[in-house]
Amino acid sequence: MDLPTHFVFGFAVGLVFFGKPEIALLIALGTLIPDLDREYWFIPKKVYAEEQIHRAGLHNVFVMALTYLVSPFFSLGVFLHSLQDSFTTVKDRGVEWFYPFTRLVKRGLYDEKGNPRPLDPKEKIYFFQEDPRGLVDKADEDLREYGCEPIPWRRVYGFGQNSQILDKSFLIGSVIIILVWFFAPGNALHLSVFAGTPIVSYYLVGFGFIPVLVLFGAGELDRRGHTPALGRFTFLKYPIFGAGILLLAIWLVLMRNSIIQNIETIFYNPAAILIAGIIIPLAILSIVKIKTRNDRTAVV
Repeated sequence: MDLPTHFVFGFAVGLVFFGKPEIALLIALGTLIPDLDREYWFIPKKVYAEEQIHRAGLHNVFVMALTYLVSPFFSLGVFLHSLQDSFTTVKDRGVEWFYPFTRLVKRGLYDEKGNPRPLDPKEKIYFFQEDPRGLVDKADEDLREYGCEPIPWRRVYGFGQNSQILDKSFLIGSVIIILVWFFAPGNALHLSVFAGTPIVSYYLVGFGFIPVLVLFGAGELDRRGHTPALGRFTFLKYPIFGAGILLLAIWLVLMRNSIIQNIETIFYNPAAILIAGIIIPLAILSIVKIKTRNDRTAVV
């Protein structure tokens, strides 16, 4: 989906569920983060085309966990972005929620036409099938895969092609929700909350938008095949990217109190974290061993 749709949807969710504009803005900021894994110059073209980093590299639960350290609301924005993208069909590439671990499974049990594939004695775990080649070839150019054969169906796909009806429905619906929240009869208190919030409350969140937008700008200066009009300014991408990283670091320093508080909340009981960190991987490994014993194969 388009960035404005993600942003407005996140802002609407923040208003409806939390009622504070500064929280809604932080959620909306989080919705912008996942699309930094688009077809930008800092991702090698070969890796991008063959590994399909977009909707994988930053659209996963591990990025949600990392951004949770900054703020649970920031992390919620990343989740909402990935959730919306997972509504889209294989044509629009869905979302790879558990990247990079999903890349450990290399093959599908059935090919893209539904025919069984020969089993590989070196592989014990399979995805159910390969991505349908005909649909993937009709995707946007920067979302197609160019490997020697279709890759396993690693991504979560939904019911809609986001480029038209679904995207615009989310956008218009979210705008209507925001307007109703602020201006519907009986909602005068909502507008007064917004107007009565000290402007300083927005400074910290507002500053966070600057590095994110700068990083998007650096990427768009050299986005392959999409921004030829900006070609003469390509030389600026390196200093702009560097400025974006520096500004992001400054914002994280400014958010240090929130980060420290979140870390203390998460690790208030280190023993529980340690036990879970040991038991969960052991349980997963045990399931894999059981399901693949006696040379059996398993489907993820």
